[in-house]
Amino acid sequence: MPKRAPARCGKVAARLRQVELRCRAMEEVARALTAVEDLDLLLELVAEKVTALLEADRTSIYLLDVESGQLWSRVVQGDEVSEIRLRPGEGVAGWVAQSGRKLNLKDAYQDERFNPQIDRLSGYRTRSLLSAPLLGNQGQVLGVVQALNKKDGSHFTPEDEQLLDAICSQVAVAVENTQLVLKLLGRNLELQEARLALARKVEELDVLFQLEREVAEALDIDQMMERLLRRTAELLGCEAGSIATVEKENLQLVFCGAIGSRAEQVRRLRLPRGSGVAGWVVQQGRVALVNRPHEDPRFSQEVERLLDYKVNNLLAVPLEAGGEVIGVLELLNKQRGDFTADDEKLATLIAGQAHSALIAWSQRVEREKENRLQAIGQMLSGVIHDFRTPLTIVSGYVQLMALENDAQKRGGQAELVLRQIDFINNMTRELLAFARGESGLLLHRVHTDRFLADLKEVLERELGQSGVRLEICDRYQGVLRADENKLQRLVINLARNARQAMPGGGVFTIRVDDAGERVRFEFIDNGPGLSENVRRRLFESFVTEGKKDGTGLGLAIVKKIVDEHGGGIEVESFSGRGTTFRVEFPKRID
Repeated sequence: MPKRAPARCGKVAARLRQVELRCRAMEEVARALTAVEDLDLLLELVAEKVTALLEADRTSIYLLDVESGQLWSRVVQGDEVSEIRLRPGEGVAGWVAQSGRKLNLKDAYQDERFNPQIDRLSGYRTRSLLSAPLLGNQGQVLGVVQALNKKDGSHFTPEDEQLLDAICSQVAVAVENTQLVLKLLGRNLELQEARLALARKVEELDVLFQLEREVAEALDIDQMMERLLRRTAELLGCEAGSIATVEKENLQLVFCGAIGSRAEQVRRLRLPRGSGVAGWVVQQGRVALVNRPHEDPRFSQEVERLLDYKVNNLLAVPLEAGGEVIGVLELLNKQRGDFTADDEKLATLIAGQAHSALIAWSQRVEREKENRLQAIGQMLSGVIHDFRTPLTIVSGYVQLMALENDAQKRGGQAELVLRQIDFINNMTRELLAFARGESGLLLHRVHTDRFLADLKEVLERELGQSGVRLEICDRYQGVLRADENKLQRLVINLARNARQAMPGGGVFTIRVDDAGERVRFEFIDNGPGLSENVRRRLFESFVTEGKKDGTGLGLAIVKKIVDEHGGGIEVESFSGRGTTFRVEFPKRID
């Protein structure tokens, strides 16, 4: 009995040492979990401790990829296999991950859950095996720790299972915390990317706003293109740039805008649609980013020699919308480095703005042409309307001249005819000037007494057709600056309007008074007055009522002439007591 006591004491001492080693190892694992920030280093340390504590040959640690559902090895001791990936349920580790339960096999090859394929690939022979899940705080599987082959040739014990469970519970906390940190970092990265994307959008909107303002302030298409190019060159740091559009008739590239040292020469260029990089861009409808132009077959060295301008790099972007390419934006010689993908994005954005501006300008020009044609049509109607009076006078005096034997009288009649022809010529010139976009007044010093005296015979012939008597009372007898030809048209139109209102005869009176800074003309008839319907729309074109030969243009022409002079017009009409048109013109006397 006394002889057996030392042996029993030796076993107890060995057991105590083993427990002490395991406790110390658990402390080291716990310290590592709080001290080691790198998850891979931590898992390698855990694998080493598991191998030592369980007296195993090697240890593998798998983590679960949530997106794919696969297990992939983060730590594999031994040099035979660098990485192992397992589908859910595949092999022992796959089964443990799928079930969330540990598995202790005394002979792995006797269990159908074991996959010998890994042994065949590595040349390693697995005998005993202990595998346990890493479980998160919600019970979800995070991974698997697997120890292989007990070194003494035996199998893993229940105590080994408890030890591995304890280690797995601590490792699971570290893995879960790391995954949480990575998720937060991912969210922060997403927020950072979103912030950068928002900043880019704000920058793009700011660029668009600046370009929109530049375009809006431009007076013509050339100035608009030059402003847009200058702003673009500033943003991208380029030496020169141009905008070319496709001429529909012959499909040539015509440069409508250019900046840089050779801008004038560039504006005179006309290139075939497929010529050079710009022509290729128009033909293909694609961006060309060329940082080594002399190595690119699309680059036209002939144009470079023609302009005597060395091109180091270039960026060309199509001006297109809805699949239709109408031109190209080309930028040359970035001053700092090569053109980049970010430059391409910004240039594409600006090209879209240039395309919209060109289309809007083209539509505006077309509208102006249509409006001018429409205005010319209306003006032509007015001129034809006003031609009738001088032509009637010319016709009458020519007939008188044919019957007149007195040379002196014929000379006076001829002078009146020539004056009416001048009047017709002036109206013709006015129409042609308007067609060319040269609208305006030809202001001269007009003496009211002389002006009315020259008109008197014309007005008497106009009014005499209906038995209307003319009375002129010029109490001003002074000077104003006006377009005499248009002023004459105004008076004749109002006289004709009065004659048509009094087909059975009456009195038409013209009074002129000094109104301070203005000269007031009053045109008075004693006809039946205006109806309410006509009075409401009096100065609109083609408004007439009860006039056999009326066109409805006379008063519209009168209003236009008054407006052009910066004057004012009022109408006073009473049923049965006639109508008064009161017109005032600024004197504008030098």
